[in-house]
Amino acid sequence: MLDSGIWVFESRHDEHFIMAETQHHFPKLLYFREGRGEVIADWPGESPQSVNCVSGDCLLIPIQLRHRIVDHPAHPVSLYGLAVDPQRIAGVGEIEPLLPSGKLSAQRAWQLGIEQRLRKLLYLVAQPSPAYRIAAVAGAMDVFAQLAMAEQPSHFGDTAAASDQLDDGRTGAIDEYLRWLHSNFFEPVTIDHAAQICRMSRRKFTADFRQRTGGTWLAYVHELRISHAIGLLRESDSKVASIAFQSGFEDVSTFYRTLRRLTGKRPLDYRTEMGNS
Repeated sequence: MLDSGIWVFESRHDEHFIMAETQHHFPKLLYFREGRGEVIADWPGESPQSVNCVSGDCLLIPIQLRHRIVDHPAHPVSLYGLAVDPQRIAGVGEIEPLLPSGKLSAQRAWQLGIEQRLRKLLYLVAQPSPAYRIAAVAGAMDVFAQLAMAEQPSHFGDTAAASDQLDDGRTGAIDEYLRWLHSNFFEPVTIDHAAQICRMSRRKFTADFRQRTGGTWLAYVHELRISHAIGLLRESDSKVASIAFQSGFEDVSTFYRTLRRLTGKRPLDYRTEMGNS
């Protein structure tokens, strides 16, 4: 663990590697780059004692969980690791109970860019400049914050009874994307990117998304953006143009048209409501 409170490492095992059981006072994220093996631990809840991991898998080990990695004899593991110390970095202790435990879905690890983030952190912590160290701390905290945010409940769980027609894998892919979208709707997202994240063709994604949510992808994005914008209109004195951009609209005219279409109101109407309350 560095003085900064983060621990970023790469570990390459060989066929003779044997890991002793260990535990830490901080959460630890492991990304399996190569090889295969199993992580043996007293997992919370009803999880199995052994979790099999292969290249591309991502696993989060909670605080104080005793664990060890057992490599496949013919395919030893190469992995990236990241940990943040709640005793040194303020705020980590607050999100620790919100973090997932065990193996993450492959889609979540991919759409959060876990491998790329850890590779960048390895570079940052190797640099002598304090600017790079600050960037490393910020990057490490963001990884764990994103993992915690992805676990937060969203409001799409009861939508579209027609979603029962989808198999678990397809529903899971759409739901995983929706969790991500609820905290990234203000980004320049596209339906092609959404389909790519879900590992689907655009046509298949469009059909499955409609079955899951009851509407189109663009309508869903606009609803999220307008809902956020309405909150800002009511609670802040920011300019309308600023609110439009904060909510993900590239131009004010599109924001006005979308707000009018979905609510029948203008931005000034919400400001008037706030003034009369």
